[in-house]
Amino acid sequence: MTTPGRDVFGLAGLAQTFALLLGVLAVTSEFRHGTITSSLLITPQRSRLLVAKLVNLIRAGLVLGLLAFAGAAAIVLPVLSTRGVASLVDTGEVIRIVAGGTIATALFAALGLGIGTVVRNQVGAIIAALSLLYVLEPLLTFIPAVGDAVQRFGLGGLSSGASDTTGFQSDVGLLGQTPALLVLAAYAVTSLVLSSAILRRRDVVA
Repeated sequence: MTTPGRDVFGLAGLAQTFALLLGVLAVTSEFRHGTITSSLLITPQRSRLLVAKLVNLIRAGLVLGLLAFAGAAAIVLPVLSTRGVASLVDTGEVIRIVAGGTIATALFAALGLGIGTVVRNQVGAIIAALSLLYVLEPLLTFIPAVGDAVQRFGLGGLSSGASDTTGFQSDVGLLGQTPALLVLAAYAVTSLVLSSAILRRRDVVA
């Protein structure tokens, strides 16, 4: 159900797009500037380098998500109250939204790392990530046979489901918070396993 409070948190979900791009940039910047070679001289095991980046990105994603969602709760909800607009979300719901949104933001950062490692080209990886979120998924929702599935299992729907907020896909049954987070985590893990395999096998020279 659409409520003023959830709409506010839906805007905070933009932090997940920034986290996705942060993950992409974390590895593609090394390929672009040629620092990946020196990084691997310090840490010859390529999977270990990927894990180190993943840990840092998870931390950054958690901080970014917490700032975005807790900030929305701390700033915007009181403004709604002072203007006489009921947020229609109670304390328990706010806690779930902030927790889910924060975790989802960290998972988006991990997914971005996987995408960046696979694509490697910085511009190409950024275009691929943004096109998936804002072009391909919305277009696929107009196809009757797959539209509902895309809205439910696509990144946009998972973002809304994980943070328990609304979005362009609010007219379909989104996954619950825990299932959405699990599916999003599965996407991130799959991309990281694939990227680790590719990184071990291919030449790192850009």
